Amino acid sequence: MSTIETVLCPVDFSDLSERTLKLAVEICRRTDAKLVLEHNLESQPPAYLGVGWMWSEEHESKEQEKGELAVRRIQEMFKKIPEGIEYEAKLTRGPIDDSLLHLAKVLPAGLIVMGTHGPSGAEHQSLTEKIIIRAPCTVLTIGESYRPERVFGVGKDRPEHMSMLVPYDFSSRARACLDTTLAMARRMPHGIHLLHVVRPKSNLAGEPEGPLGIETLRSKLEALVPDEFAHRMAVDVVVGEPVPRIVKAARELGALFILMPAHGKSPLKRFLFGTTTLGVLHGADCPVWFMSSAARRNPPEWAAA
Repeated sequence: MSTIETVLCPVDFSDLSERTLKLAVEICRRTDAKLVLEHNLESQPPAYLGVGWMWSEEHESKEQEKGELAVRRIQEMFKKIPEGIEYEAKLTRGPIDDSLLHLAKVLPAGLIVMGTHGPSGAEHQSLTEKIIIRAPCTVLTIGESYRPERVFGVGKDRPEHMSMLVPYDFSSRARACLDTTLAMARRMPHGIHLLHVVRPKSNLAGEPEGPLGIETLRSKLEALVPDEFAHRMAVDVVVGEPVPRIVKAARELGALFILMPAHGKSPLKRFLFGTTTLGVLHGADCPVWFMSSAARRNPPEWAAA
């Protein structure tokens, strides 16, 4: 029995939700975890009406209809869940991000699986960006371009021919992600590809520039490979901008997913990503598995073992 006991999957009944459900189902099937679908009814009063807004019978009727429709649509999603997987649904009300995060804590969820409809902009505030930074557990995301046929070896590719891509910058955050990946790999047949990206003309911590510096960094990566993974773990050092090199590496590898840390730039900007995190989230074709600061402080048992 896996120590990820509950997978939380928010759904909004979009096409992306259908693909997210397939990913969550596959993870539950392989980990014996329970699947919890969450849908937010967004019943908060309009902000411009303030505290003086009163709940009328008309609003109550519309909210009841909304809830009944959500139940019917969730029941349709239930029909797509194969036998052998335990599941249930939760309807929440209130701010979407706070409701989802609260549910993740009280379940508690070992993993949140969710889709992203694109980066935040003038007309769109990304829920996924907010959740990744604040989540009490790890978060596995997919974008609009993702198709589930390749998940965990489903389809033509054999599992042992697929790799988990881990961007590595020698920070404590990256080390925590690597430890998590190694723990996952003990339960899965997939390979691990450790990637370090050197920015052009950079000189990191006294490392010499040029081929000698690249080889020194490669040796440092190789030193991180445990003996038990020597046969299925590769390392690579490339020069370029991190986001395009990580996205390109994942595409060329046909990566199972990318696993990397997520963190805000400051407490006052906790919803803002570093440019690499944001770029990979919305640029990758494969799923991206994020570890928030809270998840790194309280890793699941299988990651701490």
